[in-house]
Amino acid sequence: MHPRRSRILNEFSLWVAMSAARQGCPVRGRKLYPFLQSVDLTAILDGEHEWTADEFQSWHEAQAVALARAAEIPLGWSAKLIAMLLKTRVYLGREGHCSLAPLIHPPIDNALIAEIRRRYPLHDSRNTRLRNLCDCGVPISRIATYHQYRDVIRGLLEVATRENCTLFEIESLWRARDAEDPVGNT
Repeated sequence: MHPRRSRILNEFSLWVAMSAARQGCPVRGRKLYPFLQSVDLTAILDGEHEWTADEFQSWHEAQAVALARAAEIPLGWSAKLIAMLLKTRVYLGREGHCSLAPLIHPPIDNALIAEIRRRYPLHDSRNTRLRNLCDCGVPISRIATYHQYRDVIRGLLEVATRENCTLFEIESLWRARDAEDPVGNT
């Protein structure tokens, strides 16, 4: 990859993650940049390593826990910020090995969970487990441990299976123009 393109993707991914934090993350604005830059994306973006689900999960957990601890933010916010970085670099920028795209997590927010609630209503008993897991992701600040986050991801994986898409591609379920603008509750 050309160094200019790499720099643009890096800077844009930092800005995207920082912008997402405006919706209620305890650390915002320029104060967030050093913490975002501490996320070790080197291994993820090298393009040489073929990733398994377990390897990605281990990397993600280590990075999310470290970011939450360093920035003193809820684990849910840490995971969302990492998801924004990876959305930009891996999914949109096509950096890293092609095995990563199906493994990265979507940014969890109210709009995504609202669409899942609409598509998978509780009156259908087949949706109970999926909804119980996904509903734990709202608000994102309520996710305090990686175990809680992993439960939300399990629910989202079930949605992805039903929608016949990758975990990240459940991002396609919601439209920005249909999303509410909750204050500090994303």
